[in-house]
Amino acid sequence: MADNIIPIVVISDRVIFNEEKLSQFENFTVEDTKLLFASLLFNLIENFNSDNVSFELLVYLSKEDKQQFSDEAEKLNFQNLKTFFYEKFPDATFLSEKLKNKKQAIILYADVMGVSANSIKEILNLLNSDDNTVVIGISKESSVCFVGSNHINENLNNAINNSQRDYAKLLSLLKAEEYFIHTLNGFLRACNKNSFKDLYDDLSQKKSIEYCSQEMHEKFTHLFVEYKDLLQ
Repeated sequence: MADNIIPIVVISDRVIFNEEKLSQFENFTVEDTKLLFASLLFNLIENFNSDNVSFELLVYLSKEDKQQFSDEAEKLNFQNLKTFFYEKFPDATFLSEKLKNKKQAIILYADVMGVSANSIKEILNLLNSDDNTVVIGISKESSVCFVGSNHINENLNNAINNSQRDYAKLLSLLKAEEYFIHTLNGFLRACNKNSFKDLYDDLSQKKSIEYCSQEMHEKFTHLFVEYKDLLQ
C-alpha cells in the first residue's frame, strides 16, 4: 500500500460462511445466521469497495471462511479487494505489519450497520491532527463498532483485541497510551435479540439508504419476516 492511501480493514471476529463452524444467532437456523452476517459483511464491502484511489479495502476473516468467501466475492464481482485470513483470532502483530507507516487507518467490524461514506469522512476529519488520535465508534450497548487512528501500532491493536469490543475496557487499556480519544455514537452491532430489533428499526428509516442499498434491504427484510417474533 502506498503511504498516502488510507486502509479500511473490515474484520470479522466470528465465522460467517462455514455452516459447520459458525455459532448460531439467537433462534436463527444455521442458514439464516449465515445470511445475516454475510449480508452485514457484504453491505460494508459494497459501501467501500469503490474506485476511490484514496482508500484501500482489506477484509480479515477466519480461515474457516476462506473458500466460501472467495466463491461469494467472485460471484458478486467485488473489485480492488484484498483478503487475509487468521487461524483462530485476529492477530494484532499481523495488523500492525499491514498498517505500519500509514498516516491514518480504520478498523471496522463486519457485524456493524450504520457506517456510511459520511461516517468515514467524519472519522478522517478527526484524525487529521498532529496529536496521536483515536476515534471509536460504538453502539448504544457500548460495543465497539470501529476504531480509527492516525498512530496505528501493535499496542493499539492489542488493546483493541483484548478489549473484546467492550468500550469501557478499551478506554481502560488505552490509558497507558498517549492518545486523544473521540467517541462517535449511534452505530449498530448485531449481537443479540435487542440489536436485531434495533436493526429493523434502523433500516425502517429513510436515512438508512445512505449505508444500505435497496438490494441489501431486501436480504434483511427476509430475516425480519422470518423472525418477526424477535421484533416484539
